[in-house]
Amino acid sequence: MTSSTITDADLSNILRVVECAEAVDDVEPFYSSVLVALRELVPCDDITFQVMDLRRQLASGVCVTDAGVSYDLMDPDPAIEQEFWAAYWADGGCNYPEDTGDYTTVLRESDRSGDLERARTRMGSLMAQWGIRHEVLVPLPPQGVLDRRLLLFRSDGADFTDHEVLLLRVLRPHIAELHQRRQRELNRQPELTPRQWEILRRVSSGASNAQVARVLGLSQATVRKHLENVFVRLQVASRTEAVDRVRTFLDVA
Repeated sequence: MTSSTITDADLSNILRVVECAEAVDDVEPFYSSVLVALRELVPCDDITFQVMDLRRQLASGVCVTDAGVSYDLMDPDPAIEQEFWAAYWADGGCNYPEDTGDYTTVLRESDRSGDLERARTRMGSLMAQWGIRHEVLVPLPPQGVLDRRLLLFRSDGADFTDHEVLLLRVLRPHIAELHQRRQRELNRQPELTPRQWEILRRVSSGASNAQVARVLGLSQATVRKHLENVFVRLQVASRTEAVDRVRTFLDVA
């Protein structure tokens, strides 16, 4: 891969993609608006945010193409779906992050193999059936047992450039954070700061303001101010109400 640099214009475009994060409805698992904007920045025929439970062979996510937005990622033909999962773990499959433990490298398929070599693999044959010629994999940190990744496909034309891969590298951690944000929204989890969550954890265990202040190295006035801000954000009037409001989220926030 040849050298490439990020310009001020690139940073502006990347910021524009991240700022597009608005859910179009109450069910989409990831912001299709972000994928639409990213598809304009890095042109492709198909861009997919995908979450997979590899043990149960289940996949979900959001796919954007010229035809629109889809949440159904698997082929409707059961035989092809079965072939996909078999090809996933075969030589030349999609299991690079799991196989290597590398969840940070943005990888073009052409960086791994040439066209002829790819065509001889099970996954390459399957991709050819789907009309896919060029691919970029943007792996994200796994979430427990779930694999998370961003995938971009082109059916013809030129391969993804070094500069486009670099843009995706810069965007990668933001995509992971946006997914977490969307999950909080879907779970109706309140948006509080890490410090506010920590204080509420202490309060939920029965600690007084003085005890919280001592453990966290804060003044009692600072703890009190944090709680006042929490009350406003949660629209509650007491410590007890605040804890009741967020109790189900305290272990995951």
